[in-house]
Amino acid sequence: MPARRLTLTRPVLLRARELEAIEEGATRILEEVGIEIVHPRLIARAQQCGFRETNGRIRLSRQQVTEFLQETRQGKSSSRQRISRHQSTPASLTIFPSIYPQSVHDPETDAIVPFTCARLKEATRLVDVLAGRGVGNSIPGCPVDVPPALQVLMQYRIGVENLRYWRGPVDAKSLQSMPYVMEMAEVMGCPIRSLPIYVFSPLRLAGESLAAVMEYEERLESVTVGSMPAAGFTAPLHPVEAFALAAAEVIGAALIVSECIKPAVHWGVSLWPFDLRGIAMSLGSPESVLFEMASAEVNAYLHGQPRWPITNNIHSLAKLPGPQAAAEKASGMTLGALLGVRGFFGAGNLSLDEVFSPVQLLADLEIKDHVERLVNGLNTDSDLGGLAEQVRLGVEGGFAGLERTLEYYRVLYWHPHFFERRFLGLWQAAGCPSFSAQAKEKIRELVAKHDYEPAAEIRAELERIYKHAERELARK
Repeated sequence: MPARRLTLTRPVLLRARELEAIEEGATRILEEVGIEIVHPRLIARAQQCGFRETNGRIRLSRQQVTEFLQETRQGKSSSRQRISRHQSTPASLTIFPSIYPQSVHDPETDAIVPFTCARLKEATRLVDVLAGRGVGNSIPGCPVDVPPALQVLMQYRIGVENLRYWRGPVDAKSLQSMPYVMEMAEVMGCPIRSLPIYVFSPLRLAGESLAAVMEYEERLESVTVGSMPAAGFTAPLHPVEAFALAAAEVIGAALIVSECIKPAVHWGVSLWPFDLRGIAMSLGSPESVLFEMASAEVNAYLHGQPRWPITNNIHSLAKLPGPQAAAEKASGMTLGALLGVRGFFGAGNLSLDEVFSPVQLLADLEIKDHVERLVNGLNTDSDLGGLAEQVRLGVEGGFAGLERTLEYYRVLYWHPHFFERRFLGLWQAAGCPSFSAQAKEKIRELVAKHDYEPAAEIRAELERIYKHAERELARK
C-alpha cells in the first residue's frame, strides 16, 4: 500500500455574506461608475450592440450584470471560467520559471546584469537539462540586447533552439511583433488561438492587449479577461471592497467584450497586495498567499463552481538568493502542495519576475524536493514476522548496517543535493562547502551537459521570419 499523502483542509476566508457583498458592490460600481473603453472600434461595436456610452464610459444595468452572472453560473455563458480541479494529484511537483525577466543574477559575480542573448541561451540550457528533475520547460527570460520590437522574436528562437520539450508561443507584448510571433507559432505547430485582454485598474479597458484581440479576432477561438488590481493603490485597501472593484472591472469588461466579438470569452478575478512603503506589489508576502486563496473563493462563487483553494505562486521580491527568497518560496510551496497543488510558478525568479537567478533555481529545486517528500507522507506498512530477529541483530551490532535498514533507508529518507545535514565537524572536514559555491559549480556542470538542437528546417524557418521582421520593423 502506498504512503498516505499529507493534505490540508482549511476554513473559508470569505463567508457567504461577504461573497454576496462583493457581488452587490460590483453591481453597484458597474451601474454608477461603469467601464471606460479606450478603443474606437470597440466603442462603435458596443453602441451597435445596444450599450449606452457616455464620454467613453459604459454603465451596465443591474439586470445586465445579473443575467450575465446567471448565464455564467448555469454554464450557458461563454465567459465561464475554467478552474483546475486537480482531481488526480500525482506525488511529484513541477516548478516553472517565468518568461518575463529582463535581468539575470550572475552566479560568478553575484551581480544583477542585463539578460543578453548569450546569457539567456545559457540559462535556457540549464532549464532544459533540469527538466528531468521537475523543472517545467519554460524560457526563463527575455533578451534586451536586441531592439525592443524584436526581443520576443529572439526570445522565441532561443527557446525553440534550446528547450527540447517547449514549442511556445511567447507573449507578443506589442502589435508590432504580434504577426511574426503568430507566424513562428504556426511553424512550431502551436498556433495562437487565444489571447488575453488586460483591464487596467481601475475600470479601464484599453491598451495593446485589447487592440491585438480586435485586430486578430477572426483567428481566435477565445480570449481571457483579467486584471491586476493592487489593494490600497489601484483598488480600495479593505479586501471585500477591493474584490468588489476587481470583480466589477473584469465582469464588466467580459460582459461588453462577449457581446462585441466572436471568440468565446473567459474571465477571472484576482487581487494583489501592495506595499505602500516600497511602492510595489508585495508578492511572496503572507498577504499575497491569502489574496490568492481568497481570489479562488471569489471566482468559484461568481462562476457557480466548487471552490479550489489554489496557491501556486512562488514569487518573491528578494533581489538576491538568500533567506527572504527561501522563506517566501518555501512557505508558499508548502501550503500549496498540502492543499493539493502540483505545479508552481516563479521558479528561479527574484524581484517578482524582474530577475532570473540560476542559483535560486537550484535552491527552488531543493525546496521542491523537500516539500514533495513532506506531502508524500509515511509508508507504514510492516511485516512484524521478523521483528524479533531484527532487534536481536541490532542489539548485537547496531541497526545501521542491517540489510533491512539499508533497504528501507532509500524509501524513507530524501537526501538533499545541497542542504547540509552533517554535524559541524564533518562539514568542516569537508572544507566548509557553502551553498553558493556548490551551486556555481553545479550550474557550470549542468550547462555543459546540454546537447539538444532542433531540426535544421525549424531553425531555418524561424531565422527567416526573424530576418523578415528585422527588415520590416526597421522601416517603422
